[in-house]
Amino acid sequence: MHSRRPATKARKAGRTSPVPRPRPARRNLPDAVALEVFSNALLSVAEEMGAALIRTAYSTNIKERQDASTAIFDARGRLIAQAEHIPMHLGAMLSIITNVLKRYPLGDLRPGDAFLANDAYHGGGTHLADVTVASPVFHEQQLVGFVANMGHWPDVGGIKPGAAMTEGCTEIYQEGIRIPPIKICKEGVLQEDLLSFILLNMRFAEDRPADLRAQVATNRLGIHRLQELCARYGKKRFLSLVEGVLDFNERSIRSRILELPEGSCSFEDQLDDDAHSPGPVPLKVTLSIRHRPKPHMVFDFTGSSPQRIGAVNVVYEALFATVAYALKATIDPELWSNAAFERVVQIVAPKGSVLNPRPPAAVGGRGTTCQRLADLLLGAMAQVAPERVCACGHGTTSINIHGYDPNRRRPFICIDGIGGGMGGREGHDGMDAVQIHTNNIPNLPVEILESEYPLRVERFELVPDSGGAGRFRGGLGTRKDFRMLADIGYIAHADRHEFAPWPLLKGKEGRMGLHLRNPGRPDEKRLPSKGGPFDFKAGEVLRCQSAGAGGYGDPAQRDPQSLAIDLADGKITEKAARESYPRDLVEEALRRAKIL
Repeated sequence: MHSRRPATKARKAGRTSPVPRPRPARRNLPDAVALEVFSNALLSVAEEMGAALIRTAYSTNIKERQDASTAIFDARGRLIAQAEHIPMHLGAMLSIITNVLKRYPLGDLRPGDAFLANDAYHGGGTHLADVTVASPVFHEQQLVGFVANMGHWPDVGGIKPGAAMTEGCTEIYQEGIRIPPIKICKEGVLQEDLLSFILLNMRFAEDRPADLRAQVATNRLGIHRLQELCARYGKKRFLSLVEGVLDFNERSIRSRILELPEGSCSFEDQLDDDAHSPGPVPLKVTLSIRHRPKPHMVFDFTGSSPQRIGAVNVVYEALFATVAYALKATIDPELWSNAAFERVVQIVAPKGSVLNPRPPAAVGGRGTTCQRLADLLLGAMAQVAPERVCACGHGTTSINIHGYDPNRRRPFICIDGIGGGMGGREGHDGMDAVQIHTNNIPNLPVEILESEYPLRVERFELVPDSGGAGRFRGGLGTRKDFRMLADIGYIAHADRHEFAPWPLLKGKEGRMGLHLRNPGRPDEKRLPSKGGPFDFKAGEVLRCQSAGAGGYGDPAQRDPQSLAIDLADGKITEKAARESYPRDLVEEALRRAKIL
């Protein structure tokens, strides 16, 4: 059945109707559903790459601690997808592709090529231990993107084992071998001469070829999956969707910023020290929220410490990664992790400061500083939207134990991270014994640790009363005792031993962390949060205790049932409860705890 057009006056009068104006051509823009499907397809590729790397790598640091990340870039080097592994590794890979393209013209790129890099000042990462492998992706003889992965190698040479991840060096030359982007594979063929040169300059080198081959194979998987996407969508549609994903995420970020009030606020925090100079390392940020000409945010770190002798300095890429993490975590955790953040964030970091050092400043301990930076940024955001922010957490407690294993007859290095408290937040207590913020590394199982190293874990437990009181309690720190089964060296890599984790909205501080040699013995000695190596003899004990976290809200408003559960579980003692909460609240909680 045909529809009939209503007769117009012109037609009735026999006049010819005017020629209609041509409608403007409709741009073939991807819709929100197509972008969501495509973005998740990219994310699934990155996630599959990460799973492959973790399952095939040789070193405990990657296969068990999962200290690795994977990402996808477009042909211009812009990040378009990052797997949810470790936020800090966004900085480790942020400029790898742009630096590859600076050193190697497009005409020099071939299918099967792979580029290796680790230098913090030449696009290789944020400290030398983060070794990145990047590979171009071709479809129908055209470059359509890059895939990259980062694995934390436990040693890359340097003045002492694992120097590339500690605060004990005074310049980057002491931290290990520096690798600018170099072509480690040419058209699928590993360059053995380059690899031999690199391995000659690091300890425990016999394990690294297996890790490198796992990283190269991981990229091959990513290349195959991206080529499948190109074939499914078609090259033109694929490239259009890449642009659409970045544009859509930019609009989403700006819309979230528009929900925040315009204005400026400042916040200050500090590191315990830099492992060389006594006294704190001050950090400061001034946050400005602006709605015009487009919604954006300015993070000005003027007033932070000048660059330090110790390796707590942070290169720009690591600073940006931390800012992007804090912004995403605060305004909308569901935002996609891609280069759109670079369009809406402006960072001011004076050259020569601890947050934008001049080479050859040491940067190996940048992880400790970035954790403190996350606290700094959340402290500023708490003045704008406290309901979206958690109180201060434990930060970092990472250890480096190395030496010679007499049973396995080989040198070893064990890198372990001790989880601690996460800050309380609106509606939730802080989580206990977790890695937070820019660290997202799982616990190294005791069974693995004891089976691979001359160590015995004699205690691994929560620390009662270490979480700050509040309407929502801060998370608890952990205590881990290592008995040495051989003579070893220990390097400390932690913070929050001198300044307690701060609370929010009338909450109470969390307990600080500590390191002890031979706890409970007459020769017990407290060790600093950073530095070393400290020599331990076989039979001695090292206790690493992470900090707790700050509480959120007035302790007088805590739910008595929640307090009762904490008392029953031993997370808080009766003595501490009476010191931190009102008497009637504690009595009611004790009554309920007996029933539990």
